[in-house]
Amino acid sequence: MDYQAVTVWTVIKRFLIGWSIAGALLVVVSCVKYKEFIVTAFANNTWAWINAVMPIVIMVFAIRYIIRSLFR
Repeated sequence: MDYQAVTVWTVIKRFLIGWSIAGALLVVVSCVKYKEFIVTAFANNTWAWINAVMPIVIMVFAIRYIIRSLFR
């Protein structure tokens, strides 16, 4: 048999790949198992996010418009 040399980087890489695969699998299983809860939480919080972000977006566009109008 032909064995490869195991380096520290190989061990770290395998460890990170294993945890990434396990994490992705847990996300998929959780999304399937708790689909109704996720949909309900997303639907309830969508308007809250829109109401929180919209004033910030308006202020950013207003500041940009004021700065552009100053340099014309």
